[in-house]
Amino acid sequence: MLWENLTVKQFEEAVLFSERVCVLPIGCLEKHGDHLPIGTDMMIARSVSEKASHLEPFVIFPYYFFAQVSEVRHFAGTVAVGSDIQMKLLREVVKEIRRNGFDKILLANGHGGNNHWLRYFAQSMLDERRDYMVYIYDLWELSAEQHAYLENHFETPGDYGHADHMETSEILHINPSLVHMDRLNPREWDPMGRGRWMSEEKLFAGIHWYTEYPNQIAGNPSLSNAEYGKTYLDFCAANLAKAVKRIKEDGTALKLQTEFYDRCDEVSKIR
Repeated sequence: MLWENLTVKQFEEAVLFSERVCVLPIGCLEKHGDHLPIGTDMMIARSVSEKASHLEPFVIFPYYFFAQVSEVRHFAGTVAVGSDIQMKLLREVVKEIRRNGFDKILLANGHGGNNHWLRYFAQSMLDERRDYMVYIYDLWELSAEQHAYLENHFETPGDYGHADHMETSEILHINPSLVHMDRLNPREWDPMGRGRWMSEEKLFAGIHWYTEYPNQIAGNPSLSNAEYGKTYLDFCAANLAKAVKRIKEDGTALKLQTEFYDRCDEVSKIR
């Protein structure tokens, strides 16, 4: 159920039919090599969410691309708003989703650059009392069995990262007219090794991704094909649907969150 396609009456019915679960797919706008569209992560996140909603009903929030992507500001087409705006905007959007009747909100992450940010955002939900839950889910995660199936049924390069075999195959399935394999620059996806020392010392710096992959491609996409992409997307959708089903069935998380807030209030009463 796409939020933007519903009439007001249909929306009211959808809130109840979805058991008050709303999924917000988050991608970004950034370069994906020279062969994929800037909106790749956004398209994949939306596609997975739509497929999953047919397996386990939920409402899908419209396209959201105000993500953490500061490390790609050196390429045209990137939209990288400031970190303070990212937090404030997402916080307000989540509040609006709650005001519209949903108390279980899942942020479906389609962009690796969001990993740390979204988890921090979820933890920041404990800053003040709320009567809704925010969950974070990385859409690309597969089980060992699903990975094995893909490796056994398709020819793959075995290395993944960004604008790679996986993402390229997915876009080949979603909209092949947006993929330009003739624009690939061979070996451009190899790490440059300039930041290896940081990894060896378990260090992290904001410039780390740029030091290794300044061209925004990591992992060989040359063997990509639409059938692999469809299978991968189907696996991701099934996994998301399973996660949503568990969210619906859970009756403890919200209660425990309220218990947490109550205990926080008790601390302030110590004399």
